[in-house]
Amino acid sequence: MRHLIIGIGEALWDCFCKDNGLIYIKKLGGAPANFVFHATQLGMDALVVSAYGDDELGRELKEKLDAIGVNSLMKVHKDFETGVVKAFTQQDGETKYEIIENVAYDHIPLSSELEARIPEVGAVCFGTLAQRMNKETAETVRRLLGMLDDDVLKVYDINIRPTCDVGEADEIFRTSLKLANVLKINEPELGKLAGLYGVAGLSNEERCRYFIEECDLRILIYTLGEEGSIVYYKEGQEILESRCCVSMDDVLSELGAVKDKDCDTVGAGDSFTAAFITALLKGKPVKEAHELASRLAAYVCTKQGAMPQMDERVLF
Repeated sequence: MRHLIIGIGEALWDCFCKDNGLIYIKKLGGAPANFVFHATQLGMDALVVSAYGDDELGRELKEKLDAIGVNSLMKVHKDFETGVVKAFTQQDGETKYEIIENVAYDHIPLSSELEARIPEVGAVCFGTLAQRMNKETAETVRRLLGMLDDDVLKVYDINIRPTCDVGEADEIFRTSLKLANVLKINEPELGKLAGLYGVAGLSNEERCRYFIEECDLRILIYTLGEEGSIVYYKEGQEILESRCCVSMDDVLSELGAVKDKDCDTVGAGDSFTAAFITALLKGKPVKEAHELASRLAAYVCTKQGAMPQMDERVLF
């Protein structure tokens, strides 16, 4: 069984800025990096495929990934800067995000090193952001997925961001869904796709079942925040479902632990995907994979940041 897990797309810095644009806090981010971090903690051979600039932020990003044990295959660009998302806190307490465009992760090549590892690949997770506006990364994602066998899990974590919701994004959604056999989506994203495909009048359950059939998916993961998640999956011609809700309080109670100060939900979805895919690759049934994923995601919500060290008790 091929067990290499790949997360391809953005590896970047989330930078919290003052009004004048100066950075006062920065945190390693990017959904593929978060995903691979958690898969690695779960004992998998996992790899981030991305790119960074030949600049101070890029070198620091690579050093940080190495320090936390995340394996990576990264193109170093001299012509493009390292990816950054700038966050500005508004007077009303809300945060405004500025996603910098035409950066290194928009130009990820399909390298010979990556091609050489294709026979090992058991799962690939990809999103929308790094494919924006049909740049080089979009072509690399499509070529990579096209080179993989049908039994490889091709996970589209749609993860719509503000700069994705423009112009050519609809074509990215359609193309990505044709390439994927697993879709992870939340309620607003499901509404967006329902409108695009002309099924806005259906209930959310009907929409999920529609996309499994229409896009020939094996699995659709529908996340509902604090209300948990529903996994729809095919067994033969039948679409089955698994419902699970594990809260932060459930996990804290079981571990006899306390919630971190200023804990957040950042990275919880990526940890869910990593645990779910890891469990499937290890031969677990969908319902068991779903429970493990829900427990890890709830645990991540009790911690600061997207990449907390895992307490292995949360998985048992």
